[in-house]
Amino acid sequence: MSMKKSLLFTFVCFGLYGCNGSSDNSKTLAEQLSYDPATQVTENDIHDSVFISALDLAGLDSNNIKNISFTIKPKIGSYAKPVIATYDWQYIATNGLYDMPNRRFQLPVFGLYSAYTNDVTVNIQFIDDSHYVFQKHITTAAYIDSAGVYDNVGISIKPTATPTYSYFYIKSRLKTPIIMDIDGNVRWDAGITQDSMSTIFQGDKFLTGNVKGINIDSLSLYGKKSSISINGTNMGSDAYFHHNIDSGKQGILIELDGTTDGALKIESFLSEIDGNGKVIKEWDLGKIFSEYMLQEGDDPSNFVRDGVDWFHMNAATYDPADDTLVISSRENFVVKLDYTTGKLIWLLGDETKHWYSYPSLQKLALSLSSGQTPIGQHAVSMTKDGKLMLFNNGRRSFNNPAGTPAGIDLATSQTAIFAIDNQNKTAQVAWSFDDGIYSDICSSIYEDKLAVQGDFLINYAAVDNRTRVIIQGINKDKQKLFEFTYPSPTPCATSWNAIQIPLENIHFQ
Repeated sequence: MSMKKSLLFTFVCFGLYGCNGSSDNSKTLAEQLSYDPATQVTENDIHDSVFISALDLAGLDSNNIKNISFTIKPKIGSYAKPVIATYDWQYIATNGLYDMPNRRFQLPVFGLYSAYTNDVTVNIQFIDDSHYVFQKHITTAAYIDSAGVYDNVGISIKPTATPTYSYFYIKSRLKTPIIMDIDGNVRWDAGITQDSMSTIFQGDKFLTGNVKGINIDSLSLYGKKSSISINGTNMGSDAYFHHNIDSGKQGILIELDGTTDGALKIESFLSEIDGNGKVIKEWDLGKIFSEYMLQEGDDPSNFVRDGVDWFHMNAATYDPADDTLVISSRENFVVKLDYTTGKLIWLLGDETKHWYSYPSLQKLALSLSSGQTPIGQHAVSMTKDGKLMLFNNGRRSFNNPAGTPAGIDLATSQTAIFAIDNQNKTAQVAWSFDDGIYSDICSSIYEDKLAVQGDFLINYAAVDNRTRVIIQGINKDKQKLFEFTYPSPTPCATSWNAIQIPLENIHFQ
C-alpha cells in the first residue's frame, strides 16, 4: 500500500460557513452544525496509488446534505488549476460511499501530488445551500512507475501561463491511462497494467475496450472498477477492440475486429453503443464500399479485401451539423458518410494512392484548394466551429495490394484543420502547424472544447524512429504553451494518443 498521512490544517467559519452548535432555527444548517474535523475526519487510504486516497467524515446527517466536494491546492509556482471534484448526495447514496448505521461518509480524493503535503479543502453544501468548509493535509509518498516510464518526464518547455485546460490523459499500451498536468506532474496512475489504447473519459470515469475480448472496463477516478458487456453486435464471439473509442451521436463509437457473415473484418467495422453496452447502430465499411463501387460499375475485389487490413480505421467522430460520421482510414483517406443510411458523401486523401484509381471513388473525392492532403492521418474530430481537425502523419500506405501505388511520404508531420464545403465538394486547410517533427504512426491533436476558444494538445507518439514521445500544448496562434518528452520502449507504447480531461471540474451525479 502507498503511504499517505492526513493531518488537520484548519477550518473556517464565516457567512454561510457554520461552526455554531446551536439548534436555533434562524440559523443555517451549516451554522447549526457541531463538527470537529480534528476528531471526526480521518484519512482512510485504501488505494495503492499515491495519487488516490480518501477521507472518512463521521457524524454527518445524510438528510441535510446536498453535495460534498474537495479542492486540491496547486503547488506554488504552478499553472494548473486546482483539482476540484463534487459528489452529489444521490451519487454518494447509490455508490456505497455512505455508511448509514455509523453515519460515516467516505470522500474519495484523487489527483494528489506525489511526494508532497497536499492542501485539501472539503466543502459540505447543505440542502439550504449553506456551506461548511474545512481543510486537511494529505502527505503522499514518491511516485514510482511500475512501467519505468512515466516517472521520467523531460520538460523542455515550461508553461508561463495557464492554457484553457490544465490536465490531459495519456492512452498507452503499458497500463491504464495516465493523467498529467500542464506543469509536467503525473497526477493520476491507477497502477494497473492494462492496454488503454481504446479508451475514452466520460463524465467521471474511464471506459477502456478489452483488446482480448468484447467487453469494456469502467474505472472511476477513485479506483472503482466494473465491466460492461457489448450486446447486439453483428461481430462474432472472436471480436476485440482496437484503436480509438470516440463520442458518438447517442453513445460512444467503438472499433472492433472480428468475424461477421463468415468473413474476417480487420479494422473496418464501427459500432455505436449506449451506456449499458447495447449496440445502437453498426457500419461495415467493407460492405458499404463494395455495394457503392458495384453500383457505380467498379470491381471492388482488389480494394475491399476481407482478412486484410485494407482500411485501417483508427478514429471516428460524429458531426452534428449534418448527422454524419467522419472516419479515418489510415490506409486510404478520410471518409464522410450519412449516419442513418451509411451513404458515402465524400473522400479526402492522397490521390496518388491505390484508391484513386477507381472512377467511383474519384467521384467522391473533394477538391483540395489549398494545403496538404491527409496522409496516414489519425485522431479525426470536429472543432467547435464545425471544421475537421486531424493529425497528418505523412506516411504512405502499408497494406495496399501488390503492384499498386502506396502514395507519398512527407518529411514532417503536420496538424491541420480543414474547412469543407459539402455542397461544392471542396476543401482547404484553414489552419495548420508544422514543428518539423516526424511521427509516422499513432499520434493525435485535440481541441479543448470546454473553452470558448480552446487551446490544442498535440501528441507526437512515434518520434526518432518511434523511440520517443513529444507532447505539446499550443494555441491557435501557434505559440507553444508547454512541451514534455517521454521514452517509448516500443512503438506507440508510451502514449499513442492524448486528450484533455477536466480535472478542475469533475461532477459525480
